[in-house]
Amino acid sequence: MKAPLIALFLLAAAAGAANAQQRRPPDPDKGADKPPDCGATMGALPKEWAGEAFAIDGMTLGGVGLKPQLRLWGLQAGELRDRQSSQETVPGMRARAALEDILDKAEHKVKCRPARWDRDCRLVAQCTVGASPTPIDLGGYMIASGMAWGFHLEEILPWEPRASQRYAGAEAEARKAKRGLWPTWLGEK
Repeated sequence: MKAPLIALFLLAAAAGAANAQQRRPPDPDKGADKPPDCGATMGALPKEWAGEAFAIDGMTLGGVGLKPQLRLWGLQAGELRDRQSSQETVPGMRARAALEDILDKAEHKVKCRPARWDRDCRLVAQCTVGASPTPIDLGGYMIASGMAWGFHLEEILPWEPRASQRYAGAEAEARKAKRGLWPTWLGEK
């Protein structure tokens, strides 16, 4: 008689665990280590892209004639919209405006070197505006102006191995000088 009781208890415990699992909210990071196969859906990663671009937010560009969006490498800017209310945020609007201003000064002509795909199948790229010999790195500009901070700087770009250090130094200087959005991010008025 004890064996059927133990089996019944184990079945009830398993059913309770299954119900608890169904009630839990989905883990946003589950599967984050396994990015989608963007190459299969979007094609091969291009070696470079040049064209007219516009700011979608403070870290994302849309390119004229380019299907995927471009996410600027090495930075994170304030979210354009609050996730709870869907209202635009002041830091997000300021970051987008700063990016749009620099694009406008360069007549929206951008050159990008894609590094990889991100989890949303956007091209993660280092992009510049302006003519050689002194083009302006958009990511470095956004960080130096205090409109973004360094993000995933452990990644090494093959064509500029010291980009991460350059971005980290620009962030430290912007934070120290309290440029751009740093007073807000540091909790000051």
